[in-house]
Amino acid sequence: MKPARVACAVCDIVTAILIAAAVFVGLPARWWLVDVGALVLVAFLAAAGVGLLLRAPWGEKVARSASIASLAIGLALVATLGVTASYLRGIYGPVGRGGALILVLVAALAIPYLLVFPALQLAWLGTLRKEKSS
Repeated sequence: MKPARVACAVCDIVTAILIAAAVFVGLPARWWLVDVGALVLVAFLAAAGVGLLLRAPWGEKVARSASIASLAIGLALVATLGVTASYLRGIYGPVGRGGALILVLVAALAIPYLLVFPALQLAWLGTLRKEKSS
């Protein structure tokens, strides 16, 4: 088994665990929109990791879908956090600075897992597709 495949599979599984822990343990309140998005990502990423590890024929397709879903949800999350942070800072001034800082830190923590890794995985999956077609 190629090391890149194992690395992507392990990263998918670790990301699924981190998202589940962050949303269902770390957040103090439940909101259906966040919970559904997290469940979709956790299910996609866990299935992608298992599919890549088992070299299942559906593994790469699920990994591609998981990466696209992660990018979409990650972009929405980071944009929402950025807009909310700027709103807090603009409306509440020095008092809102603390809340804005927390939102910016959350966005910074989400970027590697929800934007950078999925983009790299899509690039890797694209090279696999080219290798298979040639």
